[in-house]
This record gives sequence, structure tokens and C-alpha cells, in this order.
Amino acid sequence: MKSFPNKLLPTNKINFYSYRYNRVLCYFRKEIYEHMLKGDENNYFELDRFSKQYLDNDTNTLKKMTTRIIQELETLGWKCKTSFGDTGLFIYSSEDPPKSCW
Repeated sequence: MKSFPNKLLPTNKINFYSYRYNRVLCYFRKEIYEHMLKGDENNYFELDRFSKQYLDNDTNTLKKMTTRIIQELETLGWKCKTSFGDTGLFIYSSEDPPKSCW
């Protein structure tokens, strides 16, 4: 970041939650994209790790974001399923989830 965004004003403090939410959602998409490029549908995306790193373990925000991400991926033709107590997200192209998903 070469400079601060123009919207970083005291008068915009009321919008900071929204700014942060949208920024973290972009990070979420990026990390999912990087995960998917590995090409291993048997491996899951670690939602708990992402939550610790970006959301301070805010489970409500994570669920909201995960729901949106799943909708976006399903629109693209992917199938998604959370597993391991909602700490992992499997993204796959087959009809059935990977065997490691339970």
C-alpha cells in the first residue's frame, strides 16, 4: 500500500466494519482460489485457520462468509460441503463428496 485510501476518514468510522468485512471476503476468495489451484479435491480448506488469521475466531462472520463463498462456487458448478464440525470446507466436482469428508 503506497498510501492510505481516501475513505480512511474519521467521518467514515461507522463504515469500517463493512470495509473490513469486504476486504476479508476478498482474502477468503483469494485463499480458496489458491487452494483450488492445487487440484486436490480430497483435501479441504481449513476454515478454522482462516478464521484465526483474519477474523479473530468470529464464528458468526465466518459462517456468513462461508455461506456466500459456497453460493458463489456452486454458481460456478462446484459442489461444497463443510466437515469436521464446520472447520473444513471441501470443494469438489464429482457427484459424491470425497471419502475424507464426513
